Amino acid sequence: MRRWVVFVTNNSPLFLLLVAAAFLLSLFFVKNLNVEAFPDPAPPIIEMVTLFEGKSAEEVERQITIPAEIALAGMVNLESINSISMYGLSDIKCRFNHDIAYTEAKQQVINRLSTVSLPENVQPSIIPNDIGEVMRYEVKGSNNLMELRGLQDWVIARFLRTAQGVEDVVSVGGYIKAYMVKVIPENLIKYGIPLSQVIEALSKSNLNVGGRAIEMGDQYYIVRGLGLIKNIGDIESTKVATRNGKPILVKNLAEVKIGNIPRTGIVGLNYKDEIVMGTVVLKKGAMSIPSIRSIHEKIAELNDRILPKGIEIKPFYDRWDLITTVIEKVLELASSGIALVALALLIFLGNFRGAIITAIVIPISLLITFAVMAFKGESANLLSIGAIDFGIIADIPLVFIENYFRLAHKSGAGARAIAQAAEEVGKPIFFSVLIILIAFIPIFNMKGAESQIFSPMAKTYLYALVFTLVLTFTYLVASKHIFLRQQQEKELGLIAFAKEKYAGLLGVLLKRPRLVLSMAFAAIAAVMAAGFGNLGTQFLPKMDEGNMYIRILFPHSISLNKAYENTLVARNILREYPEIQTVNFHVGRSEDGKDPHGPFNSEYFAKLKPYDQWTRKMTKEQIEDLVRKDLRALFPNADINISQYIQDNLEETMSGVKGENSVKVFGEDLSVLDEVAEEVKKRIEKAPGIEDVGIFKELGQPNLVIEVDRENAATLGLSVQEVLDTVATALGGKTVTQIVEGTRTSSLFLSFPSEYRKEPEKIATIPIVLADGGLIALSRVANIHFDTGASFIYREDFRRYIPVKFSVTSKDLGGTVEAAQSETAKIKLPEGLYMEWAGMFNEMKQAFKRFYFSIPIALFLILAVLYIFYRSVANVLVTMAAPAFGILGGAVSLVVMDESLSVSSIVGFVSIIGISVLNGSILVNHYIHLTLEGKPRGEAILETARDKFRPVLMGGLVAAVGLLPASIAHGVGSQVQKPLAIVVVGGMLIGTLLILLIIPLLLKYVYVQEQ
Repeated sequence: MRRWVVFVTNNSPLFLLLVAAAFLLSLFFVKNLNVEAFPDPAPPIIEMVTLFEGKSAEEVERQITIPAEIALAGMVNLESINSISMYGLSDIKCRFNHDIAYTEAKQQVINRLSTVSLPENVQPSIIPNDIGEVMRYEVKGSNNLMELRGLQDWVIARFLRTAQGVEDVVSVGGYIKAYMVKVIPENLIKYGIPLSQVIEALSKSNLNVGGRAIEMGDQYYIVRGLGLIKNIGDIESTKVATRNGKPILVKNLAEVKIGNIPRTGIVGLNYKDEIVMGTVVLKKGAMSIPSIRSIHEKIAELNDRILPKGIEIKPFYDRWDLITTVIEKVLELASSGIALVALALLIFLGNFRGAIITAIVIPISLLITFAVMAFKGESANLLSIGAIDFGIIADIPLVFIENYFRLAHKSGAGARAIAQAAEEVGKPIFFSVLIILIAFIPIFNMKGAESQIFSPMAKTYLYALVFTLVLTFTYLVASKHIFLRQQQEKELGLIAFAKEKYAGLLGVLLKRPRLVLSMAFAAIAAVMAAGFGNLGTQFLPKMDEGNMYIRILFPHSISLNKAYENTLVARNILREYPEIQTVNFHVGRSEDGKDPHGPFNSEYFAKLKPYDQWTRKMTKEQIEDLVRKDLRALFPNADINISQYIQDNLEETMSGVKGENSVKVFGEDLSVLDEVAEEVKKRIEKAPGIEDVGIFKELGQPNLVIEVDRENAATLGLSVQEVLDTVATALGGKTVTQIVEGTRTSSLFLSFPSEYRKEPEKIATIPIVLADGGLIALSRVANIHFDTGASFIYREDFRRYIPVKFSVTSKDLGGTVEAAQSETAKIKLPEGLYMEWAGMFNEMKQAFKRFYFSIPIALFLILAVLYIFYRSVANVLVTMAAPAFGILGGAVSLVVMDESLSVSSIVGFVSIIGISVLNGSILVNHYIHLTLEGKPRGEAILETARDKFRPVLMGGLVAAVGLLPASIAHGVGSQVQKPLAIVVVGGMLIGTLLILLIIPLLLKYVYVQEQ
């Protein structure tokens, strides 16, 4: 170490130039650094939807879901298969672990789906994950919702898909244009024409054909046969049959007009009851900042050059706003933290130039860190930047420069003092950094969601530590040689006064070390037990996104129109809140099935005003409680859930359903599952701290059952298929073909008049054509009655289940759910049924389990490193008392600040281990050094305490003030790192005090025992 320091001091200008070059190069790279608001914690989840029009949930499960599940089973790194079968739609999610890339997982699914045998004209499609939603926009400028929807589908969505990182653009709202053929049953009877013949005629009249090329004279011609339908006239002129030598055309049998395909969802914004909306979804792993910039550019181009005059795209949700808010918050916390650290350095060092030179290490090391991340294509986020303790980073150069000033004060400044300072503290610094690296093993051992959230933070931290270490023994050595050659420290009177009082107190304590230590450790044990005993547990604090995402589930039998009426009422209530800026509501689902819900599902994205604009002195949680109360008063029979936009999608990823947590009751009989779910709901509602309890009902869907009389049908020469095809087309309608209009296509949709779909008596008269041209009423070959069936069928890994979702509003997720589990344990489940708990609680249990395994391993490795350093078990144990004191302080601070033990706070405990060991080793090291010089042991302890009072106190306080702004921060984006910051601040303050008071006593105690 001495040789290296001498080399650096002899070449100080060169090293300063190298650092300056690294700084400038970092500026070049760091401008390309991507910043995410929040890391995506979801594993690769490949979701596919399959439209199976007109089929019940049971039929969808039997013909689509189960065959697909069988084909998808056994894929590499597959964790689970979850599915929902509902009317006309199958939704399957394949959840993989984090050991496989998203693209590889997606390719596996595509390969397996190609082997599935599905009904004719049924094709599954893979859809993007909702977590990638970065923008919602309104297409505005016209009252013609069909025109706007056409522009959205065929112009806007196509163009936005060319933006960088965009996976898909989902269209919702408005009317999808279709050519409607309303067949008049009386005319079918009049001409004796079966419905199937009309369908066949229309499908065969819409095609082009190609012939071979021919030569005519000197020219070469390509033969084309054009027969595509171009307009309503072509449809009306289509021949269906011939009667008495006269052609029977479509216009003789039906009314043809332009209309829209049946709607499955409606969307609105604020007091606009209906709008056309687009949602932009990014690819998994796509970088948000460059992608959103590209989207903005595409929108500007659409508005300026491509869309018709008066039509524009206007975003009302943009992830960019959250990202910029997060960046502003990070810069605010970082600048405050660095400023406080610099101030602390100035106070303790008493040398302005020395404090500035030391503080500069922080921004340079961080800048190089972010440049390396940008160069490697890694992203930063609120946690990976905001949770870095600038004080801990500053402690490395701080220990070095403080030791230099101490030696300079004794023997004079200069190169010799620099070399001696480096020689004395170099080894402890290197070992401390190594211990910090080891302490982070539990973080790198994380799996699942917590790994995706905290591993980037740990990686950023370690980058910064390594670069700080390098800068300490290059830049700082060179700077001291050039700028501090004749500088001396000026210890403030307050520091000198505190040191003397501390020495006096320590002298008193050293007279009765056994008694003092016994009392101290008894008190510490009691406080530790009380502290951790009173801590609640949770997975992660909820990051405030500045919005509410409200979901209301009406009874499953509700119609789309009635649900829409209710949705408008709920919208009006939300708009009355002065704290809410925007309300975007959506009832039902999109026509392409990309959001698998029924008409009973309504969602409300409520964007909040900035908190400084609120006129009422209320918290966001209080507003949520009021909203929940108002909506429950309006809709007492509905299930209500309040979350946030990103969090809502994250919760679905964790629990498998739209809810923060869920209880899944597994079994085969849906009616039995429904009964048990009701009992589960009643039980968990008793647990305090649980809200938004609801059952995702599977039964209760009203069905109009048309049961074919096989014997009568066979007698009349009809097959079951012929009867049901006619009924399905007459009642539900049928897309016969696609009409090409330039670059667009529109469906040709055939159905009976609406009156045949409203009254059972009319349905009974639907004409069925016999083989000989005769006609009979449907009632001749079918029994028509009402029944109830399944509206949804949930499955996980080939087993049916019914989910009961709930949210935990208390800060003790673990205790609250355990109380609910004790209630549900009283339920006597029928044979073959069992329950599983999913969601944030389950993720927390898995994360804590991994910590229980990895933290002891890390501690063992730290003990081993310290033993290699000291070659003394006694000194190792004394040094390890320091992180124990820090952990005690962290636990006390969590209790005082009313925070829970979460993954975030555990990461905070891990963070303070290394710096606590450094502070402890400073005392132990100096004590060993003095005893080796021949000082009496009692005198060595007192001199150690005096000499190292300032660096230990300085190290602890600097580490604390570095995260002080983050520990008291409020507002959007400040919640996730707050428990971590509280642990570090409290742990370093209380831990440093205990280190200064207890470790000197331990040194004397250990010595007495050894003697």
